[in-house]
Amino acid sequence: MSTILDVARLAGVSTATVSRVINFPDTVREATRVKVLLAMEKCNYKYNALARGFATKRSNTIGLIIPNINNPVFSDSTLGVQEYADRNKIKIILGNTSYNYSQEENLIKVLRESQVDGLIITTTNPKGEVLKSLVDEGFPFVLLFSTIKGGPISAVGVDNFRGGYIATEHLVSLGHRRIGIVAGNFSTTDRSFHRWHGYKRCLKDHGIPYDKELLVQTEYSLSGGRDSIKRLLALPSPPTAVFCSNDYIALGAIKGAREAGLALPEDLSIVGFDDMPTASYMVPALTTVRQPAYQMGQRACELLLQLMEKPTKPVQDMMDIDLVIRESTTSAPHLRGKGD
Repeated sequence: MSTILDVARLAGVSTATVSRVINFPDTVREATRVKVLLAMEKCNYKYNALARGFATKRSNTIGLIIPNINNPVFSDSTLGVQEYADRNKIKIILGNTSYNYSQEENLIKVLRESQVDGLIITTTNPKGEVLKSLVDEGFPFVLLFSTIKGGPISAVGVDNFRGGYIATEHLVSLGHRRIGIVAGNFSTTDRSFHRWHGYKRCLKDHGIPYDKELLVQTEYSLSGGRDSIKRLLALPSPPTAVFCSNDYIALGAIKGAREAGLALPEDLSIVGFDDMPTASYMVPALTTVRQPAYQMGQRACELLLQLMEKPTKPVQDMMDIDLVIRESTTSAPHLRGKGD
């Protein structure tokens, strides 16, 4: 089954224009309207009950798209979605993108073809065309782990800027001045980008110059964390502390630091982000920024079911985060050397 995005690409117009041709044809110039109608015919596009009047033609199934099935934080959010859906007699189809936007586009298309009633998406590109097409069609969906704070899309997330700020501020309070950051690739997710901005702002507010050499972007993987920490430790003036933009990366960083012969946290303090279930069981137990992944999953499912019942004004729900201090951080080495 073709989608409105396929039609828009073939016709060389926006998805909004295709939507206007379908819903308000008199508002579109005849030449454009003909071009879109021909594209719809070539694509065998059917504007069916999923796009309008879907409430009368339900499958009682929703799609859930996550970026990394190996990361425990997404297991937590998935459980939240699943349990809320179960209580409301809704089935779930799960898809994993591996942080690949093309795979995300394909999954959305496949799930739509499977006649799901709505989607919960942890997107790799909140400005992507596929999301715009869902908005134009009025198809119900909610973004999860999103930084969106306005606009036409409902979303559940946290203030990632603040999270990056408080993680860095904790290290500054311990006397660290050479603070590195291992961040998920900015081209992959805006969440990591906002956490980096929080890191930069904290350094500025405390009079610490930003050093671009202390930033390493990597894939969201254990090996990415391990290899990135070794790059930072190989610098002529290596960091005494590192903020990792999620716990999964931090776990790999801990292994990499140990392989480099460092003792933790005596030689290197590490802070993560997420507070995944295993964070308190790491050695050392991980200091991290806690985001309520399970509750976020539940809230995203709640919002989606509301949208499926009746289209409403978009809701952006930003949940609280907290710094959880454990064993992976301590005072800067130069302070301990003075007996402090």
